Amino acid sequence: MKYILDTSAVLSGKDIPLTEDLFIPSGVLDEIKREDRWSRKLENMRSGGLQVIEPPAAQIERVKKRAKKTGDDIRLSDVDVQVVALALHLEGTIITDDRSIQNIASNLDVEYQGLAQEEITEEYEWSYRCEKCGRWYEEPKEKCQRCGGDIKSARLV
Repeated sequence: MKYILDTSAVLSGKDIPLTEDLFIPSGVLDEIKREDRWSRKLENMRSGGLQVIEPPAAQIERVKKRAKKTGDDIRLSDVDVQVVALALHLEGTIITDDRSIQNIASNLDVEYQGLAQEEITEEYEWSYRCEKCGRWYEEPKEKCQRCGGDIKSARLV
């Protein structure tokens, strides 16, 4: 089985079996390297077979396009997109507690597993809504054009 690790999976402190095929994109490696206390765990994982692989650009674009459609695009970092794109490319399972990664993975029919938390049970779509008057917007804006209220990301129901 191929597992693609999100940064949260490595930084969770939970044991990850080194007997499986483990992969990360370089963005996850960079995020982990910033946390000195995790460098030893990272080195153990790399000596245990953890591989750093870049996802193809076509898969990155596929994830970004779908994230734009679901509204997850403002919730996902570039590294999150890399993780999902790598899972698509390798046809693997993502290990993450990040709900936005789980949501877009589910939307793309990519398998995922939580590590320290249970996984999401339904897919979400997001849009933008004025906190003051409730007007919905398809694109993010700083202020509502109607009342001047703050616009926030909101789950569509």
